Amino acid sequence: MATTEPRIDLTRLLKVRRTGSKVVAQCPACHAAGNDRSGEHFYLNAATGKWGCGCLPGDTEHRREIFRLIGIRGERRPDPERDRRWRLERDAERRRQAVEKSLADAAARARAGIIARHLWSLAQVRESSPQRIDSPLVESDPCHFLSSLFSKGDVVWTGEVFHSGSNHADHWRTVADWHDAPTVGPMVSPATWKPGSTRRTADSVLASPFVVLDFDGLPGATPRTSAEIRQHVEESLAVAKWIRDDLHWRLAAIIWTGGKSIHAWFISPPTAALQSLRLTAAALGIDSGLIGRPEHPCRLPGQRHPKTGNMSRVIWLQEFSPPNQTKI
Repeated sequence: MATTEPRIDLTRLLKVRRTGSKVVAQCPACHAAGNDRSGEHFYLNAATGKWGCGCLPGDTEHRREIFRLIGIRGERRPDPERDRRWRLERDAERRRQAVEKSLADAAARARAGIIARHLWSLAQVRESSPQRIDSPLVESDPCHFLSSLFSKGDVVWTGEVFHSGSNHADHWRTVADWHDAPTVGPMVSPATWKPGSTRRTADSVLASPFVVLDFDGLPGATPRTSAEIRQHVEESLAVAKWIRDDLHWRLAAIIWTGGKSIHAWFISPPTAALQSLRLTAAALGIDSGLIGRPEHPCRLPGQRHPKTGNMSRVIWLQEFSPPNQTKI
């Protein structure tokens, strides 16, 4: 009997990234229309087989175009070898997911103990900062922040999320040049960029000296009230301290975004360490989708949060000692 089950040919996808059972990639239909250059629209759940375009989720014609480009339909003639390979891939995927779930469950169980052992109050964080967090220069100046983390000649991007493309080339400057720029921020990426870069995409990244951990909360438990946000920040700081002290990641900076989350900047660890944390990040209250993506933007200090109106600020910052650049 011929199978009629529709499937997606993952080998035809571009810019593929996996987080657990979720696959994120460039939407082929969007790409054909000149969009989704960053490769974020297409999603697929490898466990359930559900897929679609996050940009146009309800557009039936768009979905048909995606399937026309990368879909696989069961053929009228059976192909036992093809089906055997597919079953092997499916079983391997399920085993991988089971291992990842086991790690995530272990991290979830360990989280309370981690927080209890590594309590780190906001006052203690500020007091322990290598640079004194008692002046507007350190706490709120974006150029001072860039100079503390990068070398003067490093090309860095700052701007709004949509500032990418040839029309926005002035958002790529050396750290020294940003000091003379009329505006800086509100976002920056933890990457250095190839000379002449005009697109904030992974293939334009020269080096990845930092990884930024976005502590946005546990799945399904977004902090909303002032008390919940305060508790979330305290717990996030404890987890950050655990990563520094027990996992031996080198901390470079911590920024309070002005909203519910903190961003902890660490000097990039080995790839294996990144992958290990990515598998357990969600259970620790960290956005796993941003780990290992140096092209992704994050907030600079001294910027007004669009939802709360609060100003982002530095609460911990290393001395002026930019790390060696890590090629990717």
